Amino acid sequence: MRIYYLAGVILSITTILSACGEGTPTECTISTARELKQGITKTGKFAPGTDCEAMRKLAEEGKPLPTIADATTTNTAPKAAVTPAQEAFKTPFIAGQKNQDLIPTTDKKSRIQELEKKIGTDSKQVRDPFTSTVINPVPKLEALLAKLPKEPPNLRKAIVVKTSQLKKIVPPDTKAAEGTVVTGTVEIGGAIYAIIQATDEPTPRNVRAGQLISNGRVLVKRIDTNSEPPIVVLQQNGVEVLRAVGAPVVASSTDTNTNQSPSP
Repeated sequence: MRIYYLAGVILSITTILSACGEGTPTECTISTARELKQGITKTGKFAPGTDCEAMRKLAEEGKPLPTIADATTTNTAPKAAVTPAQEAFKTPFIAGQKNQDLIPTTDKKSRIQELEKKIGTDSKQVRDPFTSTVINPVPKLEALLAKLPKEPPNLRKAIVVKTSQLKKIVPPDTKAAEGTVVTGTVEIGGAIYAIIQATDEPTPRNVRAGQLISNGRVLVKRIDTNSEPPIVVLQQNGVEVLRAVGAPVVASSTDTNTNQSPSP
């Protein structure tokens, strides 16, 4: 009986220990992306079955981690980029060329002697720079006048254009309109009438705009009562004549010119 009892106790203790998680801890890398760029590697031990990716996210967010032991930090320097060494040129691409001979400088004395032979003069002699310049004499005025032709120049005759006599334009006749006397204006039934004494009419009468007077020769074009005194606009032969109320009759300009013209 004691043997069965001890076996049961040992089995129960083993079950409890396995249930409590007594096993190999999980080691995860918990370095952030910034730390990995700087060459810093952090590792931590967690309970068995822990998700390392979840622990890495907690480390990125800065939250506390349920580690079993303290995290270890390892600094690894970033690998330097290796630049390939340049190969030395064993043989040049373009073959070398030989140095050409330079043109020798010109001797001053030999150059002067060469120029003297071409010109035919001696450079040591003093010469006048203006000896080769030929100055033409200026001719006198008398000689120039003597060479001019004595015959008079042939000029074109002036063309005389005969102008026809223009007829005098006689102004249109406005005697009847200018001889009309306006004695006043009156409003009858909402219409405005002018009291006038027309030429060739024995008695004055009331007329409105649009009527003809003086035997149909003069048109009453409009009556303006806004001015002071009122004005009646008459029209004869297409010419407007303004006659104010109470204005005297003025002799026409045609009559004046006729009277002033001398008798033959």
